[in-house]
Amino acid sequence: MIILPIISPKGGEGKSTHAANLAGFFADASLRVLLIDADYSQPTASSIFPLNYEAPAGLYELLMQTVDLNRSEQIISRSVIKNLDILISNDPDELLPTAMLHAPDGRLRLRNVLQHPLFSQYDIIFIDSKGATGVMSELVVLAATQGVLGVIKPILPDVREFLRGTLRMLTRLRPFENYGIRLPAIRILVNGIEGTNLDRDTLSELTDIINNQRYDASALGGRQVYQLLETRIDLLDIYKLGHVRAQPVHRLEYKTTRKSPAAAQTMHRLACELVPLWAEKFDAVLTAQPTGEAQ
Repeated sequence: MIILPIISPKGGEGKSTHAANLAGFFADASLRVLLIDADYSQPTASSIFPLNYEAPAGLYELLMQTVDLNRSEQIISRSVIKNLDILISNDPDELLPTAMLHAPDGRLRLRNVLQHPLFSQYDIIFIDSKGATGVMSELVVLAATQGVLGVIKPILPDVREFLRGTLRMLTRLRPFENYGIRLPAIRILVNGIEGTNLDRDTLSELTDIINNQRYDASALGGRQVYQLLETRIDLLDIYKLGHVRAQPVHRLEYKTTRKSPAAAQTMHRLACELVPLWAEKFDAVLTAQPTGEAQ
């Protein structure tokens, strides 16, 4: 089982949109997928896709350990998309951050609870997080099994904030390595690219920062913290249409006449880059071209 958190130190970068798009694409690849909405105050990922069944419990009960995980119907909601389940966010009063901050195992609680047999049925678990730093982001990062997906826009202040914020977070979490927990590398997805000279310059600067390690990772032993993904997400209305149609974006566009690739091709490339082991399953999505109309 793969657990892949999706993070950003600020809101509005596109985390929830692409967490949902990835979850939908992997589900159409016949993989069993759980999307956990861990954005406790703005639960966008919980509401992108309609539900066939909404469980009475969600993130709050999961982390407060007040739900019987042996009764999956109490905690697991089922989306209208085959193979895609949702664990909804349900902490509108924002009680979880304080509770997890003061719990002895707070930062490890999500990591530990996902070891329950209930979650072993899934091939991959995506975790959408709040666009902020703090204990809730840290417990999400510590749950990762192979790495973390960081989403940023090609705006230099956003880039610098992302690097500063994530470096501080990983530095705070380094003591957990004493318990045998290796901190995950952060794979950066650049979202919302326009074909402007400014965006090209920003991408060039970001590439140089990452490739030449122009960031201070001395507190982390000088390790390479970041990897810049080759896949990029263009600023296109098709990604907004996914929200309007309540569909993963690949189902809406398999071909296009514009220069930038179709949404399905972009999501296929991103999926293959994240989990190359399942490339054949991802290829099958482009062959079958599911639309969701008969589901």
